Amino acid sequence: MKNRILLFDTITDGHHPDYLIHLIGFYSGNQEVELFVATGESFKSQFDERQKAEDNPWGDNVTFMPIPTDKLNSIHSKPIYLRSIIEWNMLVETVKEINASQVLLMYFDYYQLGILIGKKAPCPVSAIYFRPNFAENDNGIYPQIKKWMLSKVLKSGQIQNLFCLVHALVPYMEAQKTQTHIVLICDPVKQFEVSSPEVAEFRNKFKIPTDKKIFLNFGYLDDRKGMEVFIDACATLPKEALAKICLMLAGPVPEYYEKLIEAKLAQAPALEVIRCYGYLPAREVQICFEISDVVLILYQDFLNMSSVLIRAAMANKPTFATRTGMIGELVSRNNLGLIVDATSINEVAGDLTKIIQNGISYSKDNLKQLAEENSLYSFLSTIDQTIR
Repeated sequence: MKNRILLFDTITDGHHPDYLIHLIGFYSGNQEVELFVATGESFKSQFDERQKAEDNPWGDNVTFMPIPTDKLNSIHSKPIYLRSIIEWNMLVETVKEINASQVLLMYFDYYQLGILIGKKAPCPVSAIYFRPNFAENDNGIYPQIKKWMLSKVLKSGQIQNLFCLVHALVPYMEAQKTQTHIVLICDPVKQFEVSSPEVAEFRNKFKIPTDKKIFLNFGYLDDRKGMEVFIDACATLPKEALAKICLMLAGPVPEYYEKLIEAKLAQAPALEVIRCYGYLPAREVQICFEISDVVLILYQDFLNMSSVLIRAAMANKPTFATRTGMIGELVSRNNLGLIVDATSINEVAGDLTKIIQNGISYSKDNLKQLAEENSLYSFLSTIDQTIR
């Protein structure tokens, strides 16, 4: 009997379509597996748009189960506790409809209340835990509630395997001594072979200078990314130092925040800025990292891992990063770049001056190892070996 695997996700932006596309590609054409993909109906058009550029296969063993946009919008407009129950019950009904032998819930974070008080899953369920928003030693009321809830879910018998992206919390979850198998998993990044003409075309398209250090700030550009502190720090530098810096902003930016950033940039008119706003094709994203000199991860109030660090490692580029959380620990312990108090304009400015004068000392071998540990193959094979 074939293994009937259901991938279930009600979110179709951010990393969500990427993870689904990776798994579809991994199982496409595998005649031992029938793969069902239940997610928002907009996903298929996203997949089709990216299929040729990213070489994404869709085998005849893959069945798409679109969830209507109006239905999802209605669910997503409800309070999170109601969403949790409604979406979990929807997952259970989908399992029954296709008689799935295994489910992978792509986003565990919102579902815990639903898992506890919703319907009983008729087959084994695995799930990916993205952002456990507590630390092991957090004793505030909300972290305590979250830890209590997680403990109850792990003891409920509803989740067979829990893949955790926050590696530091895996020992804590394992110490709960439940039947749920806690599995450390990486945040995958797909690499492409990009040609010299592609890189040259990109440089020409965005007018990338060759006589300055390129500082890349990549991702969803909002107040978490530390752009304000970086720009304010640049505004304090002498003109001769600023003339050696080029800031590249690459990724989608909310309209309100673009206005705020542009107002900040007006205070540092000598700072050259390359604006690659909006969604970038995967190959162009990789080129951004390859042509940069330093990758910025000056995140504000963020304790978890970031795929930006993995992308930097794959491009063999050092990072200028926050000293807090998992990012700071990894960069510091493995000599992947320079860490700083990312909330301090003075400290960022001081270290920027050092980078301009002396560069950043870092370990190419450790960057390579981090890249290998977080490869797409590592992500996919870990899931496959666990759920089958």
